[in-house]
Amino acid sequence: MRASAVEAGDGPADAVPAASTRRQPSFWRSVVAVAATALLMLVVDYAVSSATIVALFSGSLPGIAITVVVGFLVLSGSVIAVCAAITGRRTIVGAVAVTALLTAVGAYGFATGILSPLPMQVDVLRHLAVCGMSAAALGVFLGPWPLRLLGAAAAAGLIALLLLTPTPAETATAERAQQRVDDLDAARSAFLASARFPLVTDLPGWSTVEVRATGSDAATWMRSDSGAVARVIVQWDVPNPDPHAPCNLIGGPGLDWDRGFEEFPSWCVRTGDQWARADGTAVYVLDAGTALWIIGLDGYDAERVGGTTAADAEDIALLIPSLHPMARTDVETHILPTYDGINSPEVRLPGF
Repeated sequence: MRASAVEAGDGPADAVPAASTRRQPSFWRSVVAVAATALLMLVVDYAVSSATIVALFSGSLPGIAITVVVGFLVLSGSVIAVCAAITGRRTIVGAVAVTALLTAVGAYGFATGILSPLPMQVDVLRHLAVCGMSAAALGVFLGPWPLRLLGAAAAAGLIALLLLTPTPAETATAERAQQRVDDLDAARSAFLASARFPLVTDLPGWSTVEVRATGSDAATWMRSDSGAVARVIVQWDVPNPDPHAPCNLIGGPGLDWDRGFEEFPSWCVRTGDQWARADGTAVYVLDAGTALWIIGLDGYDAERVGGTTAADAEDIALLIPSLHPMARTDVETHILPTYDGINSPEVRLPGF
């Protein structure tokens, strides 16, 4: 009976070791397995990157595919072996899953330019992060629960890293946009410092309707209360022109060059540094490298700014001495917001 009792008691005692072999590996054994997996991933990453560079230089697309497949098989097999050696569990599904994760991330990073091949040593820290987070995802399959949660967080963080990291194309676009902003700010500051502003008039019965400033020249459209329109252009840093060139600037419809090229046309009269139409409806003045010309506009050019007729000789004669640069405060209010050098648009000045 006593022997029977002993034999009966041996059953549960024998079952204890069998149950213990089915227990999950300890937390620290799992951590060691994850760390070893990260090291394996880094080694395979370097090897696959090197082989990919060789295949790219040789123009062998099949070579790239073969490299990725071989790397996948070697890494997944190595992770299975490492997990079995450290934790006593092969964790086949987990090994394949984290290998697939690393492969997908690497392919995406290479295709978008986020990850340069590791041997180029351009994105080393990013490669370390990808391999570390991919290996940490193995904790989901190894356990215990704290490591499962950490592994899930690592996988989510890796996806976030991919989505939030700008591609080289996006970075270049942002840099160009910022450079554009910086250049524009510098151009606007230089424009204000130069004080090369459009000319306006305070002549009674006249108003400034539209202006355009580029930094090298400026144009102003003026309109009288009766609908007469004149345009004034001022240009800086003007070299001494060909004596006949200003006649072209103050010409217009019906004003042909009716004399030889060495002579002034009959309608263009020069007096010192001033050129004018014979009827006084347009004038060009050059003074110490600054040129100014004023001309009456009719037709569409007048209608565009709300006028009806061209300014006549009397209007021109009255406007010239009344011209002065626009005040800096007005420039900052009306011109500066859209100022873009030679690409600056015309700006309407209602009630100016």
